[in-house]
Amino acid sequence: MKTWQPSGLSTDTDKRSRRSLRAFVPPVLSFVGALLGGALLIVGLSSGLSALLIALGLDVQRTQMVTALFCCAGAGFCGGLVGRRFIGALPASLLLFCSAYLEDFIASELQPVRDPGGQLEPLNVGALVHTVLMLLALAFLAAFAGCAIGEALARALFDPVAQAWQLLRAPQRLAILWKTAPPPQPGLAPSTAIVPPDQPQFHPLAFAGSWLLAVLLVTSLVLATGSGDLFLFAPDTGIHTPPVIRTAAGRPNKGTVVKDSFASPSLHGQRRSFLVYLPPSYNTPAAQQRRYPVLYLLHGSPGKMVDWITGGKAEQSADTLIDLGKIPELIMVFPDGNGRPGATSEWGNSSDRQQLLENYVAIDLVQYIDSHYRTIPAPADRAIGGNSMGGFGATNIAIHHPDVFGFVISLGGYYRAEGPIWGSNPAYRRANSPLYTIASNRRSQQLAFFLGAATRDQPYYSDTLQFAQVLKQHHVRYTLDIEKGYHSWHVWETQLYHALLWLHWGQTSAS
Repeated sequence: MKTWQPSGLSTDTDKRSRRSLRAFVPPVLSFVGALLGGALLIVGLSSGLSALLIALGLDVQRTQMVTALFCCAGAGFCGGLVGRRFIGALPASLLLFCSAYLEDFIASELQPVRDPGGQLEPLNVGALVHTVLMLLALAFLAAFAGCAIGEALARALFDPVAQAWQLLRAPQRLAILWKTAPPPQPGLAPSTAIVPPDQPQFHPLAFAGSWLLAVLLVTSLVLATGSGDLFLFAPDTGIHTPPVIRTAAGRPNKGTVVKDSFASPSLHGQRRSFLVYLPPSYNTPAAQQRRYPVLYLLHGSPGKMVDWITGGKAEQSADTLIDLGKIPELIMVFPDGNGRPGATSEWGNSSDRQQLLENYVAIDLVQYIDSHYRTIPAPADRAIGGNSMGGFGATNIAIHHPDVFGFVISLGGYYRAEGPIWGSNPAYRRANSPLYTIASNRRSQQLAFFLGAATRDQPYYSDTLQFAQVLKQHHVRYTLDIEKGYHSWHVWETQLYHALLWLHWGQTSAS
């Protein structure tokens, strides 16, 4: 007996094959859409975006990383918009990220790396692997977010059109079914049976894919939580270890970093933490009576007290130069200069006198360090330095307190008072602008300045050259260190290395 089949309709086998084909098409569309969209972004927009990020102050390394992540997110967006499938968009986006950025990054890190003095920095393979995993996690999250946005936009734009098309076709399909239906047979009542709809089927591959996506998403979120240093400093932070230098048997060749804190009278009794670098011999029995010069290093904004150790490699540079016998041992202090929320502190005394960070550094912190550590308590053996906001703060503080500090190191700094903490009084802003105060403060003209700038670091490059001209006009001693580069820790690391060699303890004009 033959089963009746309406003309123009497929069998169950045909339906299943067509469903399989339709299920295969969206992932392919997502993959192709992500590849083509990401490639167009890389070719058409990456150069413009890189120029914008550099103009905003990012260095080349961070710019390349951020641009690659943006293109990865764009590729995911295109894949989600075209095919609405993570399974196609994510692999294509990661493939683009690896080919456009990650391969070159790994290749560059495998090349020999040397410190500013030419000493080889060995590769830390574990750190490189961890960084690569963090970069892949960031790329995965960027692609995932892009794909989710693209899919949501596709649903908002295309689903209403598809639903309208289905409604328009519905009468035509019903007419076909009516025309092809068999005539009722005599003696049989019209069938009122309801054909049950297709039941959803369990697909093992889809189930496994959903769990795999969830695991990758959670893993990427966990890895990405440790990626802050990649954006704040550079993608290669921590990948290479300090140089290995042979020292005399039994002599320590590494300093130690300790954390300390005290309640600051200038900050209304607020307890402030800071880090202290103690040179290799500090805790040895032979040096129990020895005293050391001190360098205070101020961070920029945004920043924290560990920045000069992590990004500027201050500890590594000091250890290396001491081991090589190129500089005397010294103590370094890394304070925290973060003030009230919503405004940079500028390492200054605010106009309302409620945040006296300058007094905290120049008075409270110096007195605490001199009374709790074996320092040489004299301006000729005390220096202050910093980068960006820290360079401004170091210069401003030293000019106000030439009886405390003898040397100033300003790297990528500026020399006019900026920010809301100074208030609206022009006289108070001028009194905290080193570009003007150095001329009127005769005693501060006995200071020695190390000014660092980078050729592609505007406006700080021009600011530094202008301040150097003012120092020259007033016969103030200074050294100008110009490096090729941007507003970046790679430049400041090199310049701090040079500044440590430049410091001539006990030899200021005031001594």
